[in-house]
Amino acid sequence: MMNAILSQISSALKRRLGQFARTERGTVTVESVIILPLLLFGLQAVHTYFDAYRHQSLALKANYAVSDYLSRIDKYDRTTLEGLDELFEYMSRTGEESWVRVTVVKCKLTAAECNDAIPRKLTLEPGDSQVSNGSGINPHTQPTMRQFLGPHIPKMYTGEDLIVVETVAKYEPPFAGFWTGIYPRNTEHVVVTSPREYQTLCFDTQADPCPVPVTP
Repeated sequence: MMNAILSQISSALKRRLGQFARTERGTVTVESVIILPLLLFGLQAVHTYFDAYRHQSLALKANYAVSDYLSRIDKYDRTTLEGLDELFEYMSRTGEESWVRVTVVKCKLTAAECNDAIPRKLTLEPGDSQVSNGSGINPHTQPTMRQFLGPHIPKMYTGEDLIVVETVAKYEPPFAGFWTGIYPRNTEHVVVTSPREYQTLCFDTQADPCPVPVTP
């Protein structure tokens, strides 16, 4: 008797499960609950990735603008540097945590010593590296310039000067990094420019004024 009852229950369950597997009915509510979180996650991720690349592009273009300006003048002072820092903040749409560092690198030895030696024997004179206020970093010394900027600087000829502009812009993603994998970070760029109108770029101070400029 018990076996017959269990057999009937088993047959009923199999029949019900078969009907459930074959049915095509459903509700929009249930389907929305399943797919909506995945859809929202995808939209967050795509928007954040696009925004991060956009921020990186803006920061690079802002660096190029600062570099282009410096390549066309013979001297700059602290006021000019702080103005360029504000310009960079405006163009890159970042905050006060961004900074600009300007370094004038010289090749005073032979081209082989400037380019082929390891480390490259590039020259940095006192005052030729300046950083905007509030950056929390220091201007380059000759050893740090050779170590950190050497890989970014192209080959130089004897007597050549190059202007190196380093910029950092902090990026804050619109959504939490837990959902997208993109967390707050610093966007760093290094752009090397050759002087266009003059032979070099000089940092002008009252204690050490710049000499009369020499055109290339």
